[in-house]
Amino acid sequence: MDAGWAVERSHGQVGACPNVSGMRRTARLPLPLLLITLVLAGCTPPDPMPTPPPTPSSAPVFASDEEALAAAEEAYGKFLAAADTVLANGGIYDEQLAGLATDEVIANESKSFDTFRTNGWRLVGSSEFEMTLQRYGSDGVVAYSCDDIGGTDVVDSSGSSVVSSDRPVQVAFEVAFSLEDGHLLLANRTRWDGSGVC
Repeated sequence: MDAGWAVERSHGQVGACPNVSGMRRTARLPLPLLLITLVLAGCTPPDPMPTPPPTPSSAPVFASDEEALAAAEEAYGKFLAAADTVLANGGIYDEQLAGLATDEVIANESKSFDTFRTNGWRLVGSSEFEMTLQRYGSDGVVAYSCDDIGGTDVVDSSGSSVVSSDRPVQVAFEVAFSLEDGHLLLANRTRWDGSGVC
């Protein structure tokens, strides 16, 4: 059963989003890739017996909005932490995202890893994100994420920051997760230009 709204809740330092209805919760997690985005004829046989309609599942995938949000936060957090590990090590990728995101997402993020390796950059610090449930169903979850990167930096081989001092510290994303073998995989992560997320 899809749910297009939920009770709003928020924690941490990021402010509530007044124009988006949904549940909110802030998780203290390292930021992975946002810093770079800022600097897919024979006899006719008898008619077959009609196929009966599928029987609805006796239990929904998620029992509540809260459960769907928690699953999305867990999946997103694991992805960010794994990507952060890659960036903190200068973009050296060793299958850290396997089982956390789709092949398409991994291929896209690999471009950022390549940039870090080529330039000798590495990520330091950590970030907060606030997630708002948009909808969920039997195929997965879609949510908004407001990523706060104020506590992060990207430095070169000499330890000097390569991040612009006037960069935005909060950026909104729409994140979509597909349900694979009982757990969520990050299937899409795109900038959200609408208002009310951050």
